[in-house]
Amino acid sequence: MPDRRGAWTVVIPVKPPHLGKSRLDLPGIDRVELARAIALDTIEAAAEVARVVVVTADPMIGAPGVEVVLEPEPRGIAAAVTDGLAVAAHGRRAVLLGDLPGLRPDDLALALELAEDVRLGAVPDEERQGTTLVSAREGDLPAAFGPGSWQRHREAGFVELPVPVSSTMRRDVDRADHLVGTLGPRTSAVLRRVV
Repeated sequence: MPDRRGAWTVVIPVKPPHLGKSRLDLPGIDRVELARAIALDTIEAAAEVARVVVVTADPMIGAPGVEVVLEPEPRGIAAAVTDGLAVAAHGRRAVLLGDLPGLRPDDLALALELAEDVRLGAVPDEERQGTTLVSAREGDLPAAFGPGSWQRHREAGFVELPVPVSSTMRRDVDRADHLVGTLGPRTSAVLRRVV
């Protein structure tokens, strides 16, 4: 896997876990602990291949080598993305959602490699409703996350990055039934506690 850590800065906005993943009510599982584990698995995988800037109001989110912009209070994903991009004001920049607990570093590395070929790139989720990653090789990065973001990104001129359908880049977690396949170590450890 090529070392892209110097080439790209990846901003990861993370909601505080008591606000995130509200649809992940699983019997016997602490939703706050699970939401934090999902975010940390995503962050640690991304940090293997890129400079990572995390924006969050959760003081317990972080990882070695990761820059954290701590919000005094959560202000929403758009504000978090803006704050993160301000830290990475120049060069190749991407925004990755913090809910890909099965993310493989190789899959992110491939997406960033593909992003080198377009000014604005994006990866849709499996259902092709949301977006898991947007990228800008140069210039502004007009991210527009939230419900129906895939269509908004296409309308804003983002080009779909041709990552494989099987890529872990497409597997964000919004509901309990999305917690399938190989997951990161923290997420797996939380789920193993269910008896």
